[in-house]
Amino acid sequence: MLRFDRQHLTQSDTLEFVSERTAIEELSDLFLFLADNDFAGYSPTYEQLARSISADTKLLEFVESSAHPNARRGRVPVLFFAATHDRILANPGCEIAAVYRGESDADPMTSFLELINQERGAIIENMRTRSVQTNEVGRSAALALAFGRATQDVSDSLTLFEIGPSAGLNLFIDRFHIDYTRNDKALASLGPDDSTVRLRCEVRGPNTPPLPTVGFELKARNGLDPMPIDVRSNAECRWLQACVWPGIPDRPQRLSAALDIARQSPPRLIAGDAVTDLAVSLDEIPESDHLVVFSTWALAYINADGRQTVLDTIDQRGANRDLDFITFEEPRFTPWVQPAEAGVFEHYLGEGTPTQLSLRSWRGGVCTTTALAIAHPHGRWIHWLEENHG
Repeated sequence: MLRFDRQHLTQSDTLEFVSERTAIEELSDLFLFLADNDFAGYSPTYEQLARSISADTKLLEFVESSAHPNARRGRVPVLFFAATHDRILANPGCEIAAVYRGESDADPMTSFLELINQERGAIIENMRTRSVQTNEVGRSAALALAFGRATQDVSDSLTLFEIGPSAGLNLFIDRFHIDYTRNDKALASLGPDDSTVRLRCEVRGPNTPPLPTVGFELKARNGLDPMPIDVRSNAECRWLQACVWPGIPDRPQRLSAALDIARQSPPRLIAGDAVTDLAVSLDEIPESDHLVVFSTWALAYINADGRQTVLDTIDQRGANRDLDFITFEEPRFTPWVQPAEAGVFEHYLGEGTPTQLSLRSWRGGVCTTTALAIAHPHGRWIHWLEENHG
């Protein structure tokens, strides 16, 4: 097998390669975890690559040294795959591109290493200047259930505000068509029948969620992101495509369709930090609007103190106005929510990192917090937790 070419790397490229074996072992474990729990049965190309990378010490050293020193370690492998995918998209004629498009069944590792050796500078640049911005609209299938549950008692105009929206595609949830099924039988549909974005979510577990029967009437779509993506920029949209995993035909198709929808009336996205700039951004929302703040796999990129500041900021506003805070995150990133029983999570291991859908509502100065469901991180299935709804 072709090995990663370390000879071409300078000392500044490598940041003096990590000398502690434990750091490399940790990174190897992260790639294996992704292979076993997120890629297996879902993205075969990434599964195969992740397993090979986990056993290639020199390549692991390159990944480790290429990441920004402040990068969230648990997300470095995903960022590396996005950084390399970006270069594949920029070079559609390369051999690995055919593998990613499903046009070749060749061993991906050989051509993957060739690409890295040719594009190492650009990959390092991506790793140090970019962040993972997986604007997966499939998550809207889970979010729609939470929005319906949160706003069932709301008559005011709804204003959405997303933390870490990337391009803000999930802010267009009202323009997507979503089908909910159980055991391959239709349960309900939501959204315009003629929408070009078609989502499907399988309901699992003993409980049936309260399924919305009407669409959402949204007054405004807002978001706060350190590096918001302009849907009108082809270059920036390529980074969104790079964050999509290969081998899943419906994902790039629905990303393209969602971008077309967003370009018709781009959302209002503010460049800023969720920890330091959220308060000012939320205070700009008229109090006559019912505010729904939400995050999907964004809090994972904020440290524990920062996440607490985000919560405090929202709670301070909630004490004076009715609002809802919906999170679709790993439970460890929302410690204010009582997580589902461990057995529920264990049941779905190997089907994507189980992600908890939670609701924190403020009504008349009173706060309630509920773990609504756990779901596939891209919204393919959902296991509703509440027993008193449905």
